[in-house]
Amino acid sequence: MFKKYLINGLILLPFIWLSTGMLILRNGDKTMVAMVIISLIITFAVYGLTTLKHNLATNKLLWLLFIICSYFLFSYFYHGLSSREIRAFIAATLLVAVFPLSLLTKKTIIILTLTGAVISTSYAYYYTFYVGLGRNWPLNPIPYGTIMASISVIALSLCLTSTSYKEKVVTFLAFILGSYSLILSESRGVWLGYIVTLAVIFIIFITTKKIKITWRSAAIICVVIAGVSVISKPLISQRLSQTQQEYSDIKSGDLATSIGLRLQMWFSAPMLIEHHELLGQGNQYLASLDNLYQQGRISQSLYEAQPPHFHNQYVDYIVKKGIVGLILLLCLLILPLRLLKNASTLQRYITISLVSLFAVASLTDVPFNHGQTIFMYLFWLGCFTTTSNNEHVDHD
Repeated sequence: MFKKYLINGLILLPFIWLSTGMLILRNGDKTMVAMVIISLIITFAVYGLTTLKHNLATNKLLWLLFIICSYFLFSYFYHGLSSREIRAFIAATLLVAVFPLSLLTKKTIIILTLTGAVISTSYAYYYTFYVGLGRNWPLNPIPYGTIMASISVIALSLCLTSTSYKEKVVTFLAFILGSYSLILSESRGVWLGYIVTLAVIFIIFITTKKIKITWRSAAIICVVIAGVSVISKPLISQRLSQTQQEYSDIKSGDLATSIGLRLQMWFSAPMLIEHHELLGQGNQYLASLDNLYQQGRISQSLYEAQPPHFHNQYVDYIVKKGIVGLILLLCLLILPLRLLKNASTLQRYITISLVSLFAVASLTDVPFNHGQTIFMYLFWLGCFTTTSNNEHVDHD
């Protein structure tokens, strides 16, 4: 029995790391590569080529990932591309290719989600209040916020689809913890994506009417949410006031603010992709940015910012990877939704939640540029929600 748990634990290492070390260490995404390699070796030793053949035959998202990785490698040698981004996509693709789907039982998912919620909340609280750094955490609070929002919506999906009262309590706790830590991140773009995602989940929940909530449960939920809202009010009010001030600055012509610089980045995209529409500019976009400044076509504040990305995934992809890259990104968001025909209720909730969250968050950030968020999206949608074999969802 111990040997079985040890083997399964080693195969699940990437998911375990995603809910633990990835939430603590600055280079956790680099360490993830080692976790994926260990998982691959153990999987091949135990299952041989069985899982690889099964996944190749049933997982259509896997083939899209092969195409994306091939194009990224081409772009890397053609005009340069982030090695961290490519490394994350390749590692995630390899895991999706060989991972034995039956290991992701509901019990395992609940444990992983609760663990991630507790660790992320502890991390956020420690650096925000105990150390007194505010949102100046060692880890970038924006992709961290996306991870916390992902954990939270997965927990909510589990809560809404569980029949056990104990499971509902545990997963609702994970949902609240994830929500609170997301608030501490003060990531406005992720907040927007999270609110939209919760609205989508609520609409699905109301329209399907498959799950009933008692008045007592509803009352407890309202009290807990109200409590978290009261505790978080100072942070939310401060962030909203800052947003209003930046909006006023923009109206008065000052585009050197956080939001103003984002607007400048987006408006510069059409100029940057001139003559590079199909394949993009890769890492050479910075040289083009310099040329635009010399020509007086962009402001000094944007030139001095030397943005590593464009704070919009769609703009960032079309500038660096061209129309081809943008199409691949849209496929990555749309294909999981197209594969829901034979999915279980839990798979539907998680798929729709993650796609909604990442699609909206991509309007103000680049979740598919960061290793942590790439793994979060591809692991869950690639290894859990896109398979037509859903038997593993219904047992513990």
